Amino acid sequence: MKKIALITVLLIITIQAETLKDFMVTQDSNKTLTVEDINNSTTAKLYYQGEVMTVEHGGAYTYIEVKEQTQKTFWIAVTNSDVKIGDFVRFQKELVMRDFKSKALKRTFDELMFASGLQYRVVKKD
Repeated sequence: MKKIALITVLLIITIQAETLKDFMVTQDSNKTLTVEDINNSTTAKLYYQGEVMTVEHGGAYTYIEVKEQTQKTFWIAVTNSDVKIGDFVRFQKELVMRDFKSKALKRTFDELMFASGLQYRVVKKD
């Protein structure tokens, strides 16, 4: 009886993993979301999203200007990423800094959001 219950549980876990496999997205750290990540409550933070308007690389960070659906734009900083202009991105807010001075870019951002969990896909332009 215990063997049947164990097999049933393993089968259910396998089916859930196969179902969630389609939702795995590459992140900026070249890591993919796993079933464990999805079930982990710490990954349940709010996501922000939008289209990439500008990309600048400086030091260990990639600075990305994002345009929301409301047409408002803002800047985020993530660890180095190969995101491109026109990509659609999704990320989580970690910290917002005002008057942030980037030594690597030699510029000051009025407001800069440090983000994590960057996910992106290329949007094809017709």
